[in-house]
Amino acid sequence: EGADEFLAGYDIFKEARVRRFWARQPESRWRPRLLQRLYPDISGLGASSPAFLAAFFGEQLSEVNHPCYSHLVRWRNNRRTCRFFSDEVNARAARPLDEALEAIRLPARFAGWGPLQQAQFVEMAAFLSPYLLSAQGDRMGMAHSVEGRFPFLDHRVVEFCNRLPARLKLRGLREKFALRQVARRLLPAEILERRKRPYRAPIHRSFFGGHTPDYVNDLLAPDALKRSGLFKPEAVAALTAKLRQNRPVGETDDMALAGILSTQLLHDRFVEHFQTAPPIGGADRVKVCHAGRELLKTHP
Repeated sequence: EGADEFLAGYDIFKEARVRRFWARQPESRWRPRLLQRLYPDISGLGASSPAFLAAFFGEQLSEVNHPCYSHLVRWRNNRRTCRFFSDEVNARAARPLDEALEAIRLPARFAGWGPLQQAQFVEMAAFLSPYLLSAQGDRMGMAHSVEGRFPFLDHRVVEFCNRLPARLKLRGLREKFALRQVARRLLPAEILERRKRPYRAPIHRSFFGGHTPDYVNDLLAPDALKRSGLFKPEAVAALTAKLRQNRPVGETDDMALAGILSTQLLHDRFVEHFQTAPPIGGADRVKVCHAGRELLKTHP
C-alpha cells in the first residue's frame, strides 16, 4: 500500500499523461494509440480501434486545467453504475462534480503543482485514504484483530517520495522508475521488467460461474429489491440475466454486482431482519457470574 500512489505506479497516471500529450494536437490519429499500451487487465483494449480509443478517452480531452483532469474518465465511466440505483436514491445522491470535489479539499497550493503531483493527490484523497486504507484496510483488519503495517506508508518514505521530481516516478510511460532502479540489484530481470497487472477478485464468477447460492438469488429477487428500495429491480434483472447467460462482463458490471449484493445483504441482516441480543435475566445473570468466578479460579 502506498507504493503505487507515491511512486506513480497506476495506469491512471499514464492515462493522464497521454491525454495531455494528445490534447496538444487533438486532431492527431497517432497520439491516442499510446492508450493501447495501458490497462493490460482490460481485455481487448490493446487491440481496440483508434476510433474506439478516441471516443472513450477523448471526452473532456481539452479540459487540461480541470483540477481533477486525471480522473475525469474514470469518474465518468464509474458513473454508469448509477443506472442501478432507484429513482429516490439517484435523486438524493446526484451532485454536480464540482460540489463533489469539495469533499477532497484541494490544498491552497494545489494549482501550483505539476500534473503528476495533482493526479497523485487526487488519487490519495479520493481512493487511498477513504477506501484502500479504511474500507479495505483498517476496518477489515481490525474486525479480525489484525493491525496492518505498510512500509511504503512510513512517513519518512512518503516525505522522500514527495520530494522526488516527476521524471523519477514516471519516466515516459515507465511507472515507478526510481524504485525499479533501486530494485535492479535485488530482483531478477523477469520480475523487474514484467508489466504491472492489478489483482482482480473473480466477482461474477464467484456467484454466477456455475452454482448460484440460494441467498444470492433471494437477495437479488425483485421482491427483495423492492423492499429495500435502493435499486431498480428491472436493471438488476438485466444484469443477472447477462451473468447467467455467460455473456462478456466488464469491470463496471463486476463493481455493480459487488455493490448491489453487499448492500442487499447488509439491508437483509441489519435492517429487515435485525435482531438484538436478548437481555440477560436475573437467573441467567447469576449463572454467568458463577461461571465467571469458576473460570477465574482455573485461569487467574
